[in-house]
Amino acid sequence: MIDEKTGAKILAGLLVISIITGIVLLALLPPAANKGKMEKTGEFINNSAYPADSIAVLNIFTPITYSDGNDYFGMSRGGAIYWVDLLKSAEDNPNIKAVILRIDSPGGTVAATQEVYNEVKRLRAKGKIVTVSMGDIAASGAYYISSAADYIVANPGSIVGSIGVITAGLDLSELFKKVGIGYNVIKSGKNKDMMSGYRKMTDEERDILTGLIMDAYSQFFQAVSSGRHISAGDLQPLADGRIFTGRQALKNKLIDEIGDFEDTVKITAKMAKINGNPNVVELRSEVNNLFKLLTSSGIMPFKNEKVALIKTPLDDLDASMSPVYYLYAY
Repeated sequence: MIDEKTGAKILAGLLVISIITGIVLLALLPPAANKGKMEKTGEFINNSAYPADSIAVLNIFTPITYSDGNDYFGMSRGGAIYWVDLLKSAEDNPNIKAVILRIDSPGGTVAATQEVYNEVKRLRAKGKIVTVSMGDIAASGAYYISSAADYIVANPGSIVGSIGVITAGLDLSELFKKVGIGYNVIKSGKNKDMMSGYRKMTDEERDILTGLIMDAYSQFFQAVSSGRHISAGDLQPLADGRIFTGRQALKNKLIDEIGDFEDTVKITAKMAKINGNPNVVELRSEVNNLFKLLTSSGIMPFKNEKVALIKTPLDDLDASMSPVYYLYAY
């Protein structure tokens, strides 16, 4: 006869097994088809799934970081590596006539932004039409990417712009003095620990970082000036980090038209010379991230699929040992 304590343990074990089994089964199921106008077809490695005269939509709905967007359970889809891979899949696909970047992002790190920006330019060089549909916000790095497109559409209340670059760090030196915290630092050069929180920044360090920021800013500024065909003189008063509504952005030539996503589809189809209703598909990977984890670890065999490497916290161990500098196009 099973006593109460043993029975409780058995029930708890069965519950855990049930939860794990449910998560695995959900992870292995393909994403549900959208019954609306958006058709989710295929995954980005097999391009033959896309029908002729397709407009591919790439959703950029997160901050822009240098990431492949993986998590273990498929709950997050975002990151420069992931988006670039998806956009590359459209480059030589004859069935994809155009790409819409559907953006709702506050921006992100500069280099990650430039990865996506450069891929948009490559897409256009391959003859693809690239347009942007802006949601709540397409600011800073998100606007940087948008400036590479053929045409930008925003809602009248979208938040647009924020042309600028920033980096920041806390100065905790006075607090550390009060609580009696000190640091022993051994460094190869006097500027190795710039922006460390345990001491004040020197004038030389401030000059170095200001030069860094202004160089990155000039790259952003030039990208917008070139992409939007706005002279440096006209752009300068708009490029101080301020934001605009969609209506204000239109007045200042930062976007091309006021409209929503459906308007963007119609505009894109016309620009791509697609007759009739276009096939609207979503650029995405159909392989769930947990499935990638299982296959990459050898637990489950899966042929004919490129499996992304899973990044672990240990990959960031070296970076965590010294001050981290990020340039944000936020």
